[in-house]
Amino acid sequence: MEGSRRRRPSLTSCAGIALALGVIVARAIVAPGTDAVAETRASRTAATIRSVLDRGPHAGTCERCHTMHAEQSLPESFALVGPDDNSLCASCHTTPWKGGSYPDLFTYARSSHGTDAAMVWPGPGPVARTEPDAAGKCVNCHDPHGWTDTAGDIPNLTYAREEALCLSCHDGSPASSHVSADFAKPYAHPTSLVSGRHAGAGESLPADFGAAPVNRRHAECEDCHNSHVAHRDDEDVAGTTELSKLNLGVSRVRAEFGAAGFAPAYTFLAGADTVSTPYAESQVCYKCHSSYTNQPPGQTDLALVLNPANPSYHPVEAPGRDLSIRLASFTPGWSASSITRCGDCHGSDFPSSRGVHGSNYRFLLKSPYTASPQPRIMDPDEICFTCHAWDVYANPSSPEAVQSASRFNAPGTSQGHASHVGERDVPCYGCHTTHGSTSQRHLIVIGRNPGIVSYTETASGGTCTATCHGPQPYAVNYAR
Repeated sequence: MEGSRRRRPSLTSCAGIALALGVIVARAIVAPGTDAVAETRASRTAATIRSVLDRGPHAGTCERCHTMHAEQSLPESFALVGPDDNSLCASCHTTPWKGGSYPDLFTYARSSHGTDAAMVWPGPGPVARTEPDAAGKCVNCHDPHGWTDTAGDIPNLTYAREEALCLSCHDGSPASSHVSADFAKPYAHPTSLVSGRHAGAGESLPADFGAAPVNRRHAECEDCHNSHVAHRDDEDVAGTTELSKLNLGVSRVRAEFGAAGFAPAYTFLAGADTVSTPYAESQVCYKCHSSYTNQPPGQTDLALVLNPANPSYHPVEAPGRDLSIRLASFTPGWSASSITRCGDCHGSDFPSSRGVHGSNYRFLLKSPYTASPQPRIMDPDEICFTCHAWDVYANPSSPEAVQSASRFNAPGTSQGHASHVGERDVPCYGCHTTHGSTSQRHLIVIGRNPGIVSYTETASGGTCTATCHGPQPYAVNYAR
């Protein structure tokens, strides 16, 4: 039996081990439409493997993973000291969340990347994995020896840098999601526009996401997704503030709201904190889109305007203030007590694509909308009418019984919502702000041109003065 066993050559050095592993040929990986560093790599030799290895986190003796001796009772492939699977990695990576986004083998094994049979590195650079049990292995994204590109060593021992790694699979194959198509749209998170700003899972300071004093603005995949933890939702989370499990395990910012018109206090929650409540989608957005950090000029402080203490706001942080709005004024599935998430309005305009990666519409909206008070004809497919019924708010031909679902409409007043939008071409933007108002009820905005000059209200109606008319009284269809 001993004489018939297949023998391996004796490995007497790290170079010998590297030679036993074979020469790996890699081609370029470049994210479509990106300005990121082009990753052009040559074939690797034992010397280049050792050079990169010695500069990386696995620097040290090769014997951590490989045996120097051929005589083993149960020899493993690649002269490994254990099975060629994730258990070998887990033998060293035993401290959850140490310096990165990896929790533990059990959590990873339950994630989408750990369970999906399609989670296999597709190649061509490095070459595709073809072993029968390749799905879910750490080595589909990581090479324990490390790789380099024209910018130097690639962080985290991954095959490619930043979004190029993710888009190697999330371009429609083998992953079903085609994220790269959304990133190529006119309006997208700037994932591919900057490189080298993201400092990894350890980012925890407001300056890490700010535009000043040093511009660190970035939106890398890792800012919203944790590849070691994320998985599909067990049930539909629409109509709740709950963060999708696709974003599980990423850092977020909880807003501690105070009085209307004042920026809230903030608490930073690391990705390792998956239990502090509320665990809301907006908290991921607040890392960049709130006064937690130094925002670019002109960008809305979303935490300020979504404050539930405001006179009016879209119900992201809490149900709306006006809970007596009639159900008929909403599209099916929505009501005055509904909760919305950022992703209900913002995201891909392709229904089959999920997430705020890119859209053909400005502000990363799922449906069209023009942020201008200038007169224009509104269409039923615009974003407002995803939730608010077109026939109630924009169709003057609707019966009075339909229009009356809105207080500011016929029969109470002949010049209400439907008349303004459907007959006078007044867009919603002319009179209403979007996310919330720190001073006005009903999301009313004062001072646009054309728009409202002044506004007062009573229990039964009120008076409106606009650039297009003097003070006009009106009556409401039902009590506020």
